[in-house]
Amino acid sequence: MSASGEEVTCEDLKKMLTNDKLTIIDVRNPEELEKGTFAGSINIPVNNVKDALSLDPKTFETNYGHEKPPRDSLVVFHCQLGRRGANATTIARELGYTRAVNLKGGYGEWEYQAAQ
Repeated sequence: MSASGEEVTCEDLKKMLTNDKLTIIDVRNPEELEKGTFAGSINIPVNNVKDALSLDPKTFETNYGHEKPPRDSLVVFHCQLGRRGANATTIARELGYTRAVNLKGGYGEWEYQAAQ
């Protein structure tokens, strides 16, 4: 993880993927998902992150089809390049998600590294 603890690299994420308690939130718009995404990730566009994470667990699950991550769980946000993921991470941390992190370079970097 980075010195700030708010970013993880693709290498970090590869190690984290074995963690059952990991939640990955894709903050891109739905039409961007055609570029690919992580299996089991939750799509919450960045403009909806604050409202979504403020929902009660039952409403969150109804709206997003996934269990709402607890505030103390590991949550990785990502977009295509990293900026929106960083914004979502900041929002989540402000809401008490102390282990929220951004995937540095976003899904684009993940795909780039996978192709190497």
